Amino acid sequence: MAEIQESSNITYRLYDYNRVDKYGCKRLLHIDTLEVANLLSSAAPRQPMRVLRYNNGSASELLTRCKYFQVERLLLNTEGRKLATFQTGSNSFHALLCVDGCGVLYGDGVVILFFKGDCIFVPADSVELKLHGKAEILEVRG
Repeated sequence: MAEIQESSNITYRLYDYNRVDKYGCKRLLHIDTLEVANLLSSAAPRQPMRVLRYNNGSASELLTRCKYFQVERLLLNTEGRKLATFQTGSNSFHALLCVDGCGVLYGDGVVILFFKGDCIFVPADSVELKLHGKAEILEVRG
């Protein structure tokens, strides 16, 4: 499971598994926020048609998009193939979350090994990067 959200610097605790703060007191819950939550769905969720875009050494699929962010699934498989390329645009950073497998990101003299559970932050307007490996990656952009 991956939680993707816009940055707000606010946390509402509805349940906290009886954890305590550094003084041994249970942490404050924000139960009153449930009053504005709509827990009854008005319609069944719609699943869009799955569309994979194929590139050298990878395929990508749009998972979700809203006005704040977009999430794509990148299937990296460069075994016996050319390296896959990756580059951010000038509008936003990208976060690459490896959800399975492993690989290497190369770019501008930097080499980053990544494994399942690792997250790589790529600033906006990056140089062209190269990816090598066999992995499933969530690509999040603002």
